[in-house]
Amino acid sequence: MERIITHLLNYALDNGIGITATKLLGDETPSAVDTNTRHIVFNTNWHDQKQLAFTLAHEISHIMNGDVSVKPLYFTPSKAKFEYAANIGAIKLLLPFYLDNKDKSCINLYDFMFTFDIPMYLEDVIQEELGNY
Repeated sequence: MERIITHLLNYALDNGIGITATKLLGDETPSAVDTNTRHIVFNTNWHDQKQLAFTLAHEISHIMNGDVSVKPLYFTPSKAKFEYAANIGAIKLLLPFYLDNKDKSCINLYDFMFTFDIPMYLEDVIQEELGNY
């Protein structure tokens, strides 16, 4: 997981996205992004450590999607407009890591979801994205 997070951090920096990674926030405090300043506060103390890569990819996706908000957007794996699109972007960012060096017969959408602790309501999105590979 550390390799994936490092790659995502570098991806963000390569795309002009600032990151403050911190363990100083409470474990229930979600990561957040300020789309105006293109800056993410990444809470590495998040209570669900398996979800860290998904969280970071989600916040990066807000900026890459061109989302605009007058206030910071806090990580929430919901179906709301901005959040749902950021979840789809996160899945697209994470799939290459899951598929890397994996035999086609070993690819399983539930394994992918378990690996990154992705909510079940995104099952159809993941199925579709897996089909695109």
